[in-house]
Amino acid sequence: MQWSAVLGYGMGYGLALSVLFTVAVFGGAAMSRDFLLNDYPPAIQHRYGKPKSARGRRVAVLFGVFVWAVCGLPLMIAAMIGLDGALDGGLAFLPAAVCAALIFATLTVWDLVVFDWIIFAGLRPRLLVLPGTEGMAEYRDLGFHLSAALKGSPLIIVVGLIAGGIAALIA
Repeated sequence: MQWSAVLGYGMGYGLALSVLFTVAVFGGAAMSRDFLLNDYPPAIQHRYGKPKSARGRRVAVLFGVFVWAVCGLPLMIAAMIGLDGALDGGLAFLPAAVCAALIFATLTVWDLVVFDWIIFAGLRPRLLVLPGTEGMAEYRDLGFHLSAALKGSPLIIVVGLIAGGIAALIA
């Protein structure tokens, strides 16, 4: 087994998905700044004081469709096709599962470190600051973002197992 190929495809396609995810967040925020309202720290949500707008809900749906159906699924399929050609014995469950898990793990780490900690908490672009919450210390709460990332981490294994199973059935 060529684990370097599995690692390369997983991380490479994971980085591509991560960049598209970041572009989608900024695009979504440009359409409706509150579209990710539920992902903000509770104190910021409280000070903002409004529920997610109807426009924000529509943009959140479009964001999900774009990230997962338009970008995520095609990138996952492309990674599996490429990995199938790169492995001597073809694609089997374990390399497919590990590759898929790496794609999602790369996105998770990117979201935490690059997007949440560096961009959101560090640079804090105005586009991502909800009106009326400017200057709140909670924007810099790195622990909040770490906790959210850890809560979502079991999905890495689930995505890997499901994608590995589907790839093994198809291959």
